[in-house]
Amino acid sequence: MKKNYLYLCVCAALLLAGCCCPQKTAPVSITPPGLKMTLPEVIYAVPGIESNIYFENIIDSATPKAYAVEVKCPRGTHGNSRWFWTPAAKEAGKTYDLEVRLFNDYGKVASAKCKVVVAKEPADRKKKFTLALLAASGVNCGYPAHLLKVMRENGFVNYTPIGKHSGGGRPPVPGGLAHDGYGGFSWGCFLERWLYTAEELPQAQNEAEREQMRLFGVRNLPKSQAYRLRSPLLKIVNGKKVLDIPGWLKQINQGKAPDYIVIQLGGNDMFSAMAHTREARLQKALKNARTLLAALRKHAPKAIIGVATNPCGCDQDGFGANYGSFQSKYQYRRNIQSYNRALTDLVKELKDPGIRLIPLHQSIDPDGSYMKGNYFVHARSKKKILRDRNALHPGQPGGAQLGDAIYCWLRKQLEK
Repeated sequence: MKKNYLYLCVCAALLLAGCCCPQKTAPVSITPPGLKMTLPEVIYAVPGIESNIYFENIIDSATPKAYAVEVKCPRGTHGNSRWFWTPAAKEAGKTYDLEVRLFNDYGKVASAKCKVVVAKEPADRKKKFTLALLAASGVNCGYPAHLLKVMRENGFVNYTPIGKHSGGGRPPVPGGLAHDGYGGFSWGCFLERWLYTAEELPQAQNEAEREQMRLFGVRNLPKSQAYRLRSPLLKIVNGKKVLDIPGWLKQINQGKAPDYIVIQLGGNDMFSAMAHTREARLQKALKNARTLLAALRKHAPKAIIGVATNPCGCDQDGFGANYGSFQSKYQYRRNIQSYNRALTDLVKELKDPGIRLIPLHQSIDPDGSYMKGNYFVHARSKKKILRDRNALHPGQPGGAQLGDAIYCWLRKQLEK
């Protein structure tokens, strides 16, 4: 009995000593590893036009809605899913600081800052200028037409979009819509895509091109869509594809360089990348971007070239409706957020004052701006609900938001 009592006393003393002695523990980080933000350095604004920052589009996380967001800015409204602001005329020419902070239950985990820049009144709204657009299928949501509409409404009567077609391969409208937007195009497609007849290219090349057509799913493409099969920037010389920027300019602008070139690409470059292939796909896209930008700069030495970031797409219903189980919203968002950050870095790396970033990705509503359809809740239900039906192609409201963002950027450039 006495031995047991002594044993218990010793154990109690050791426990008390352990409680009193300070324990060395590793510091606990409250910031999730790899959490990044893709807030642009500049948000462009124009009096009378709404500018937006949708939080889901700037948080590179599998669960962006898991974070509380706090926006600090002397202007605008901090809503549930976005910050938004429509400047008044008196705000023209002013700049405001904006900061976005992310929190979890343990405190602040990330933050990013930017400038909100309101364009000044241009010196001459009637000055003549041209704009060429190189893009992918996103043009089908109508942002080129919306940009033209807003330009005309605001008195820019001599703004002239130029390009090989006005949409769907149809001829340009004199004094109206024109661009070079092609479904399925990437940076590399403008440099290499030529999917036409065996008479134009050697047999080996045609076999390779037929395989590309199979991969693109365009084996039976109707003649009305044949314009998508070849880059407007290429020609064939001695059976080889040759980049021909002067030939393109001759077709769209009587051989003269555009005053502005807007490039909105990246979605097709990065679409099918997975975690283990993303970096390789990204580097390929950047290599092609450098090549194309250098070629455009050579033949348009004075043009302002705007390189646009890419929207992040809608919800998983949209991805499922279009791609089954081939690609997920999660993976595509990670791919395109990486691309948007890398594109931002590329513009800085080039050190060309005439090549400038157009921040588009933060400007579009990921919930309300994409096309929806009525679907049964499930096979045994008679109830229908609205679900997104297109993952990457916004509807008309989204096209208008993208057109507004390009307009705000362009207005800032027109100050000079």
